[in-house]
Amino acid sequence: METEINSQATIIENLINRYIINYCVLMDIPIEIKRISIIASGSSYNAGVFGKYFFENISNIPTSVDFASELIGSKFNNFDCETLYVFLSQSGLSVDTVEAMKKVKESNAKTLCITNNLHSTMYSMADYRFYIEAGLENAIAATKTFSATVVMLWLIALKAAQNKHIDISEETKEIYSIKKNIEFAMKNLDNLELCARTLSKLDGFAVFGYGMYYPLALEAALKIRETSYINTSAYPSGEFVHGHFALLNKTKAFLTFLTEDASEYELNILKKVLRTYKAKSIVVSDVYEDYDCDILLKFQKGASKISNIVNMIIVIQLLSLNIAKKLRRNIDKPQGLSKVVDNKG
Repeated sequence: METEINSQATIIENLINRYIINYCVLMDIPIEIKRISIIASGSSYNAGVFGKYFFENISNIPTSVDFASELIGSKFNNFDCETLYVFLSQSGLSVDTVEAMKKVKESNAKTLCITNNLHSTMYSMADYRFYIEAGLENAIAATKTFSATVVMLWLIALKAAQNKHIDISEETKEIYSIKKNIEFAMKNLDNLELCARTLSKLDGFAVFGYGMYYPLALEAALKIRETSYINTSAYPSGEFVHGHFALLNKTKAFLTFLTEDASEYELNILKKVLRTYKAKSIVVSDVYEDYDCDILLKFQKGASKISNIVNMIIVIQLLSLNIAKKLRRNIDKPQGLSKVVDNKG
């Protein structure tokens, strides 16, 4: 897992250089996209929630995200030709995602897949296909394939925006320095050891985030559950105030995300939590800010928007890894977990 975390800067740089030429995105996707439906499972689902944020905020395309298993069990079969159905699976062989794609293709709707396997069922079935080229991922907990999938969704959102003549210059600002940004951030983290030690002593805690940091909260909670078996739950910050606050009567800590671009709304939620509960607070941020939290897990701000997102993804991966190390878990092969794939693929 540690080796795969450390390989991400190079993998992402390769994706950027392959698809962005002179700040222009070159790839084959449908010209007219009215809606997008993202379908995935596990970490890929969390990447899909990032995708929803990208498509709606960069490309102005309404987007939904669904679990593949839920789509299989649904009686709904009215898949329309104006929607692009995007399937995510690192292996391209995930049983429920493959079955969901077969169901959509029966309606002759347009399908696109993002995968790390050129020889997979999904890659061969899709109308549009993208290979993240991250190399074999040996650890059960997805790291490099997760970040590469997120970046690929961002690239597709940029291309869709470009097709609609939307200016993407702000998104691609300083994009060619992304590898240097990521590597610098990985070497300059404050309080990672303290955070890992603190969280490793707990039976459970809450993770929450607002906007694009909600999928980060989902992925952080999943990674920690997968590798350390600690009962972690993720919530959107806004929803956390509607009853979920009660969890802090029982849990001893919470983890959240705030960056330089945080809104007043986000700051007010954190202030309300800190004012009301005595749970230990850990804030992951790219600035030295007086949030009145107990521990500030500080990382270096990226030169581009996508670099900052990747930096935060890697922070939560390194945090998960270090918590698991302190608990002496079998990190690469967690108990009871395996990659669920269609071996016929």
